[in-house]
Amino acid sequence: MAIRKCLPSRRARSRAPGSWAELLATTTLGDAAHALRTEVRADGLADGVAYRLVVQSYDAVNGRVPRGDERPVGSAQRWVTAEELRHGVHMNLVEFRRLAQGHGERKPLVVAWIEPGERNLDFDGRTARPRPGSVYGVVKRATRHDLVQISLNRKVAA
Repeated sequence: MAIRKCLPSRRARSRAPGSWAELLATTTLGDAAHALRTEVRADGLADGVAYRLVVQSYDAVNGRVPRGDERPVGSAQRWVTAEELRHGVHMNLVEFRRLAQGHGERKPLVVAWIEPGERNLDFDGRTARPRPGSVYGVVKRATRHDLVQISLNRKVAA
């Protein structure tokens, strides 16, 4: 019985975490943080090139691609190869929201893109935006707990 007294009593925390990132977000950051699981795929890319993959999630964008001044609620970035993208790259990112906000009637969106370049991830992925010529994909999320699958099949206009 002593163990039950230590467990959080809020309903939002009663769900089972889907990954280590969800567990970390829920136990250390509270109800304002959630983990998002993504799988990003792309075909037709040049082998032997290192690509920077950026994944960002947004709230309240109502199905349109976010403008440059909108900030994501979650983001992650890493270096990948064309071969990895053909097989699917799994990435987890932690989303931060205000406690009063839920998904409600909003249509959350996940945006992912790649761009070739040097291996430099020193800057924040939350402020990153796709450059002209970047290959990207956009997906509306059904629920917060599903694996979001994104196909990079569009190109940013030059």
